[in-house]
Amino acid sequence: MRNLNRMAAAFVIVAMASGLAACGPGSSNSNDGAQNEAVSTDLGDEQIELKLWDGAGLKAKDDALIEAFEAKYPNITITATYDPDNVSAQNGPRVISASETPDIARITDVGSAARGGHVISLEEYAEAYGWDIPESQTSTYSMNDDQELGEGDRYAIPDGFTMTGIFWNKELAGELGITEAPKTIEELEEDMAIAKEAGVLPMMADAKDAGVIHLLDGLLINENGVDAIRAFTLQRDGATIDTDGTATAAQYIADWAAAGYFPDGVNAIDSSTALSRFTKGEGLFFPAGNWYTSSISEAMGDTAGFIAVPPLEEGEGSGGALDGATPWGIPTNAEHKNAAAAFINFLMSDEARQIMIENGYAPVGEGEATSDDPVMQSVLETYSEFIAGGNTATHIYNSTAGIQANALIPAVQELIDGSLQPSDFGSTIQAKYEDELGE
Repeated sequence: MRNLNRMAAAFVIVAMASGLAACGPGSSNSNDGAQNEAVSTDLGDEQIELKLWDGAGLKAKDDALIEAFEAKYPNITITATYDPDNVSAQNGPRVISASETPDIARITDVGSAARGGHVISLEEYAEAYGWDIPESQTSTYSMNDDQELGEGDRYAIPDGFTMTGIFWNKELAGELGITEAPKTIEELEEDMAIAKEAGVLPMMADAKDAGVIHLLDGLLINENGVDAIRAFTLQRDGATIDTDGTATAAQYIADWAAAGYFPDGVNAIDSSTALSRFTKGEGLFFPAGNWYTSSISEAMGDTAGFIAVPPLEEGEGSGGALDGATPWGIPTNAEHKNAAAAFINFLMSDEARQIMIENGYAPVGEGEATSDDPVMQSVLETYSEFIAGGNTATHIYNSTAGIQANALIPAVQELIDGSLQPSDFGSTIQAKYEDELGE
């Protein structure tokens, strides 16, 4: 049933995109303009203008990637266009389904793009270039013959990654006699208890936004296993978060709130406020994502570090959310597919990977990744743990379009204020999830 619902949803999305496209000047959602270019890694010496599309917030790293790519391929110039971030996700289906598409584009909804035939499979290029990318980095952008996300052909390759975890204040930890980051959930709780006893806030957090949910990214994987959480986030048939494991994960949040480990009024604290207070020295730990690396590094230097939500047992793979910064794909109607594929291939070069690091993102691939910035280096070390362990899923709040605002944030707030029992957390989220999917 879920496949049918997803296919119906994809039809609706495509139909909406068709309507939007028809309203745009010179646009169409037809694939009639598809260019049949034989797959090749030989770009010759013909002058090529490659058209690129992305969200405006990603322009800085895109500019750096484009400059380096053009230096490597002097016969190719890239003309980039950017949509404002608050509309790029909405505009994405229209952009890639137009008759005159960019050659290389951010794929904002891989499922509808692949089901609608608006983006090509990258498997022939993967074979031609010999791409060897860990499955954990690309499964979100893959679809099988049954139109299920999570496996099968790859339709987009990310240039880098965002991930969730916990920043920690090393200087404050030292004053408390804590000499290293916790390796298990039990050690994390011991450190928070030490902080509380000393009158130090154990964990700066925000529950008005997604801050505490970032803890759940790891706790849910710890308690349910990564396969179950991937199935949920990828909307697989039969996927459920209404489990004993979810109840246990929710119990941690309720217990930590009851113990006073979060700041007073945490349900009214937003992410910007939490970041500001943490960088000013308030809080031993701060659950967030690597998108705050530059801000924290600038404010705290080498007194800050980043770790994953610790596993239950030392040595078990740490769990957390991992999503692409820009998942690049090639629209079916692209004129220069081979040149577009060369750009994607370039993303896996040492040069491109270093550019992503310098812009605060963990790079694609498995090669060496280091940074002179100590906070960024701790992010990269955590990222390496993620890739080695393969214990990651997409952000839980990306499971459906409305699950964060309509289910996760209110349910987490109720866990914190004690109005929702941890045993009911999973069924509450599951009901909203299924309602949104039309089940």
